[in-house]
Amino acid sequence: MSSMAGRGRRPGDTDTREVILAAARTMFTEDGFNKTAVTGVARRAEVDPALIYHYFGTKVDLFVESMTDAAEFRDDSITDSSHADRSGTEVVAAFLRNWELDPEAPGRTFIAVTQAVASSPEATERLKQFIVERTWHNTDHHTNRRQSMVSSQLIGIAITRYILRLEPLASAAIDEVAAWYGPTIDQWMRDAKPSAPEG
Repeated sequence: MSSMAGRGRRPGDTDTREVILAAARTMFTEDGFNKTAVTGVARRAEVDPALIYHYFGTKVDLFVESMTDAAEFRDDSITDSSHADRSGTEVVAAFLRNWELDPEAPGRTFIAVTQAVASSPEATERLKQFIVERTWHNTDHHTNRRQSMVSSQLIGIAITRYILRLEPLASAAIDEVAAWYGPTIDQWMRDAKPSAPEG
């Protein structure tokens, strides 16, 4: 499976690329996908807009790379085959930590991603690919059903925590949230339907 974050990537000066990515990440998270223009990112990064197209391709390519780079899933694949014995609790904790790398604005990147999904079908498709590739990196033995169910559980947790901000999930510590949802994720990862709650 090809790397989504690398799709459309052009060779170029590392420092320049990082400046562009930082500018794009700031604008996408602060202004949203629709209101952010490549020309605006270029002005903020103090580069020619043509350089952005050369390095990244389209606006969607730039968005996906800047957002996934921020979340850093590529450095901690949630259910990598090398972590075959990782528990559901560990999976939930790793997933949330990827979105809370900025202690000043936990979940801000996730919010920007959901805004893009709501406004751009192309971004939706690319981000869906990202979730599958990064969350399930090197796990061909997993079924599509398990991928879908675990991914939907994780995204639901993130939406409740970062967007709806429903308590106690919104302010609970990551380890606490992981302990709540870990057993359910465990069951889905084993391709078994979780039992209905008693009562």
